[in-house]
Amino acid sequence: MTELVRVGVQAIVRSGDCVLLGLRANTFGAGTWGLPGGHLEIGETLIEAACRELEEETGIRARTARIVCVTDPDPAANHHMQVGVQISDYTGEIQVCEPHRCERWEFWPLDALPTPLFVGVVEVLRMVKVGALHSSPS
Repeated sequence: MTELVRVGVQAIVRSGDCVLLGLRANTFGAGTWGLPGGHLEIGETLIEAACRELEEETGIRARTARIVCVTDPDPAANHHMQVGVQISDYTGEIQVCEPHRCERWEFWPLDALPTPLFVGVVEVLRMVKVGALHSSPS
């Protein structure tokens, strides 16, 4: 069987020095905190995918979005590479649109993130904190 590299997109919604995280439920990584996000679909750009996932999960619509980091595929995250897309402006009110997958959304300071973090966002958030575009596994 051939293993595939999958592309995950993570929407990084900022409010000052804080970032929006959701408490995952009834899905892979239940009980961990993660960014709004999901998988790139055929025909989408990375930014389109992140904005779609953001709206599906939180009800908010991005006004501005830009790619801020890319991780290498991680075996611990089922061979997903992650693309972090920063959302610096949005419309709407944050809500739990998929209660079967997320219990709640909260803003957390980047220097005081909750634990445990979802495996797919650990490196993305580390890169956001240090301002790096890309890092390779050691």
